[in-house]
Amino acid sequence: MRRLLTNWPKLALICVPLCIVVVDAAVLVKERRQPEAEKAIRIVGESVSRKESFTVQQYLFATVYHRQKAGEAISIDGWRAERAADGSPYFVVEFSFTDEDGRHVATWHADLATKTVTAQDQLARDLSWRH
Repeated sequence: MRRLLTNWPKLALICVPLCIVVVDAAVLVKERRQPEAEKAIRIVGESVSRKESFTVQQYLFATVYHRQKAGEAISIDGWRAERAADGSPYFVVEFSFTDEDGRHVATWHADLATKTVTAQDQLARDLSWRH
């Protein structure tokens, strides 16, 4: 036990990086096994929003979800993704909600191969940094 206590720095230098590698490997395996539609939604949600240093998902939480929590009558349908009907390699990703002005749907094209996101309508452009 005493030897273990005197060698704790060596033990820490071995265990901490090993734990980091194991956690990273688990995350990579989880992402690889994730359905393509969920990957497309994740790519859009993690893309850069119009607010500096915010992702699209963070911007939605700061705006739409915050308005709902503040008591506004907002119904959030959330995210939906499906492969483009024309056989293109991209997914059509939508985020929709309904407020007093009606139903709002933001639409993006997410290409899983290149990990690029392209806004397809004005609401998506308003949420995203890149048009």
